[in-house]
Amino acid sequence: MGARSSRMPWHSEERAPEEPDRSGSVYEALFLRGEESDVRIRALGEEWNLHRVHLCQSGYFASMFSGAWRETTMDTIELQMPDENIDREALHEALGSLYRDSMHIPAGRVVAILATASMLQLDELIQQCGEVMKETVSAQTVCSYYYSAESYGLENIRSMCLQWLLDNMMTQRSEELLREISLDLMKELIASSDLLVMEVEMDVYTMLKKWMFLQLQPTWRGPRTALLPDTDSWFARSRRESGGTPILETEQGRAFVPVFQQLRLAYIIWDLMSARVIQQDALIPATWLTPVYKENWLAPLWTEQTRNLWRMDVYVSDTQGNSMRCGGVVAILATASMLQLDELIQQCGEVMKETVSAQTVASGSAYSGREGSRSACACLPWTGLGEPFSGRTQDTGCFP
Repeated sequence: MGARSSRMPWHSEERAPEEPDRSGSVYEALFLRGEESDVRIRALGEEWNLHRVHLCQSGYFASMFSGAWRETTMDTIELQMPDENIDREALHEALGSLYRDSMHIPAGRVVAILATASMLQLDELIQQCGEVMKETVSAQTVCSYYYSAESYGLENIRSMCLQWLLDNMMTQRSEELLREISLDLMKELIASSDLLVMEVEMDVYTMLKKWMFLQLQPTWRGPRTALLPDTDSWFARSRRESGGTPILETEQGRAFVPVFQQLRLAYIIWDLMSARVIQQDALIPATWLTPVYKENWLAPLWTEQTRNLWRMDVYVSDTQGNSMRCGGVVAILATASMLQLDELIQQCGEVMKETVSAQTVASGSAYSGREGSRSACACLPWTGLGEPFSGRTQDTGCFP
């Protein structure tokens, strides 16, 4: 078994050491035992007796050995590891991959190996790490995969992890998952119209409360049932200590403002019990809520009293960030469409007709966007305080 010629374009004139007759494989003889070595690599308190011709399969070493670097003629090369994700085991595996055709990458080691492969510019190993991530993404791995993909330029993996979180974050009951989601990532998730919310917007608010508590109290440990009561108790104590100032207006809470600004408050205060919780928590400043209460009161009055005067154009682009999250019916409709279950698709349509309201009128993108076209609004127009009126929705996305 010899080294693959396709992986040695930089020093094709060099001849790889011959495999000793008495040995097993190239990997065992040349890498593990270091036979016929012509360069020593030293890093992380470890030494490897290796071969330039094999190392040149790495873009990192190819540049080092082909340029005017002093390492070109050195017998021992000291490597500095600028990335804290790189450890001795990952470096050993990455260097060993230069001596064999394939290697097994456990999910628990893929981030460290990806970091090492990125530093050494091992494209095949980077691609293999990406495949492992695709196959093993879960609540336990999604955040570490997301941050690694973002750091090492794997955009397809980053997008996959983001979509996984959009589809699963609200249904996962994992304190560790919430603890691992950064401020920037949470802001992107809450701002997205693709966030799957199975019930109501109040669930998003409750989740954010727990997430914020875990960010501010990272050492908290307790049973899952104690998380929300402990969260409420901690915020109540903080509110008393700050003299009643809303948490988001305090020094420790200001960092979370961009995330909570993505909440769709209009669909929280429509419910009396939810509005009371918001008021009791005093987490959100009154200056945020007053305009929402005003708009929620004026909107149905405006719609009811002006419906016979002129038509209003509502475009899907205007609903992004403002429409009601209708995750439950959308998820069922999306699945039914994929499986071509015509009766279930029709039933979803009937539910949409029956539940159209002042809260759902602007959610055409939520009803149709995840599995259909985002260029047209797919729900019935709503008149405000009266009954829905019939009319043909137009391809421009406006209401008649």
